[in-house]
Amino acid sequence: MRDIGILRANWDCWSDCNLRCEFCFRSMAVPVDEREAQRLVRALAFSGVDHLTLTGGDPSLRKDLEQIVDAGHRHGMAVEVLTNAQHQPARVLRALAKADLVGVSLDGADQTTHDAFRGKRGNFRRVMELMDFLDGEGVPYVVRTVISRENSGETAEIARLISGRRQLLRWSVQQFTPVGLGYRNRERYAITDASFLAACRTAREAFSSASADFTTLSDAGKVRLYLFADSSGNLFCRSSREGSETLPTIGNILTTHLATLAERVQIDPSRHARRYATWIPENR
Repeated sequence: MRDIGILRANWDCWSDCNLRCEFCFRSMAVPVDEREAQRLVRALAFSGVDHLTLTGGDPSLRKDLEQIVDAGHRHGMAVEVLTNAQHQPARVLRALAKADLVGVSLDGADQTTHDAFRGKRGNFRRVMELMDFLDGEGVPYVVRTVISRENSGETAEIARLISGRRQLLRWSVQQFTPVGLGYRNRERYAITDASFLAACRTAREAFSSASADFTTLSDAGKVRLYLFADSSGNLFCRSSREGSETLPTIGNILTTHLATLAERVQIDPSRHARRYATWIPENR
């Protein structure tokens, strides 16, 4: 993978989720067990991936999350964990404290908008609590905000809410993508490119941080940008902007020869490098 420019891979390490987001495009594959999880991490490292991002579902629901983070480090990869912050037992907080980067989702400026967007009352409070924990532990994190028709008017308020956070490394504002469950509910969430860009301009003007970056990612910009694996190890890359309930599988990292996978990956290496070459802080 390194030979074709892949620096970072997303792995949906757990398919279950404790929220009910109606725009979600998580995979529904059966998760590999702990032993196969270790083998999958090793296979990604052997393929040349430098940065492993654990997604879901929600990684916090995997009981071996800490062991997976350790495995990534043992095989020379930087590890990012994306979580919705709902589940925060001690073992999850230990894993997050070990991660090189944590990603949290914040999709509204208050509990009314965010909790409705995420389908779970109280999740806004949990997100704020997790950011407080990460600030206190010195763990860098990224806040990701999905912009849709439901919340595009709140970007200035979200910006003011997170501006000045001690360990905030980046605010990533992303356009809604009509894939998976989001494809079925696209009429509710879809936002025009012009409206998305307007929301981004408002966000940028309101965001004030001396140490955190501000990045945007349009729906079109996600095409051929990244590689991800589902919880069983099947690999996907989005090669078209057309919405769909599922993306085509290009193979399985545990069973398909790496040379075959490399031939099937449709990634724009220059855009991939520009976005992910410095995604993980070097001092972690």
